Amino acid sequence: MNWLAEVGNLLVGEPAAPSKEEQGNSIQVFASAGASSSVQCSDGSTDGAALVDSAENDLASLNLGNTDSRDGYLAEIGKVLLQPSKVSKYMGMDVTSLMSVPLFIMEPFSMLQKMAEIMEYTQLLDQADKADCQFERLALVAAFLVSPFGAAERTWKPFNPLLGETFELEGLGSGVRFMAEQVCEQPPVSAAHAENEHFTYDIVSAPATKFQGNSLEVYPKGRTRISLRRSGEVFSHVPPQAKVHNLVLGRTWVDSYGSFIVTNTATGDKVHLEFKPCGWFGAGQHEFEGHVMDAEGNAKFAMSGKWNSYVDMAPCNPDGSAIPDAPVRRLWTCAEKPEEDHYGCTHFAWHLNSTQYLSKAPLASDSRRRADRQALQERKMTEAAAEKAALDAQQQQQHKELEQRGEQWQARWFEPAPDMQILDGEEPADVVPLWRWNGKYSSTRDSMPAGSDGWQDAVMGKGFTTIQH
Repeated sequence: MNWLAEVGNLLVGEPAAPSKEEQGNSIQVFASAGASSSVQCSDGSTDGAALVDSAENDLASLNLGNTDSRDGYLAEIGKVLLQPSKVSKYMGMDVTSLMSVPLFIMEPFSMLQKMAEIMEYTQLLDQADKADCQFERLALVAAFLVSPFGAAERTWKPFNPLLGETFELEGLGSGVRFMAEQVCEQPPVSAAHAENEHFTYDIVSAPATKFQGNSLEVYPKGRTRISLRRSGEVFSHVPPQAKVHNLVLGRTWVDSYGSFIVTNTATGDKVHLEFKPCGWFGAGQHEFEGHVMDAEGNAKFAMSGKWNSYVDMAPCNPDGSAIPDAPVRRLWTCAEKPEEDHYGCTHFAWHLNSTQYLSKAPLASDSRRRADRQALQERKMTEAAAEKAALDAQQQQQHKELEQRGEQWQARWFEPAPDMQILDGEEPADVVPLWRWNGKYSSTRDSMPAGSDGWQDAVMGKGFTTIQH
């Protein structure tokens, strides 16, 4: 699945209504991340209310409004959470969902935009569709699924999408169209679909995290499927685990480690890579290695590289051993990143805040229209917090109105798929819900007049702004 969609949830959980709190003559700017009443504990219990109250009491003594930097904020949190008597209480929880999160540790992107970052290197899927060798096709699909890790090292918190929020892209590579929608609020679930003449790409993202003291384990739960047009093959993906180190003390950094698996469901061929955990003094950091194998487990190609830099492939013996002087083919190289960028973003990430290549104005529900995101991009922190509060309050009001009418919100571009077959290696439906693309977006969008700003009520939580197209 898409790692980038999970990085966005590293520092905080699903937010509720934010607030601005007065402290003396200063304004404490928060995007509150109040916890749900059902919080998963390390023992599997869900006595969330007691833990929320306990966390609020523990954090109440902190004067977070006096912190003026990301590091200062995290250090203050560490004073509470890293006390031995406190750590044991929160171990195993998504404890960060109990905290109020200041805007200065956030980035001006939504989680849906981070899902879209995997679209940067779609030429790899175009190449896979054109390749005659089934093992070369598999290797290229695997390289495509490694490529988003090139943007996965930043640890800023994006905006969690409102229910019904969308994000669309077009004009990428050879005519790629991408659409993502927030299809569920509790637990948060995002769905996305992309396609062109060579492939279709579908993902459902439902991440999980676990607090481990000064680190956070990230479990990128999801369901990713890629279909190639020419061969008709469908590929599924199991990503590696990740960990955020020095969450509240020290320099925060991200590591990814464990098994990375891509399966050709038509043939049984697999790519199995092992992402190495970072050792002492950075030994092995970012490195991975593995093989492209047939259904019987015979190695066809060796694959290696650094997940933030490049992917190489070379022929090998059936037992996986190297062939002397075998030609090495570089499948992917990470594009250069902007120098001294405040958020450490890629050029492609900043492109996601632009409408330059859209043929029509983005939907009223598009992440680009979020007034809080726009204000943060302009570094207007107080305005961003106020806009965030307004959006969340409007969404809560819409929830109440739906409940009063006895109605349920319905996703617009995706639909539940209880009849969908779960493939080998994929998470069960109770962990990652079954959703499918309903195919209505393209025809409906194409029928809209150029410049149309339709679907003004398409997002739960009205209040998105107009946008200069």
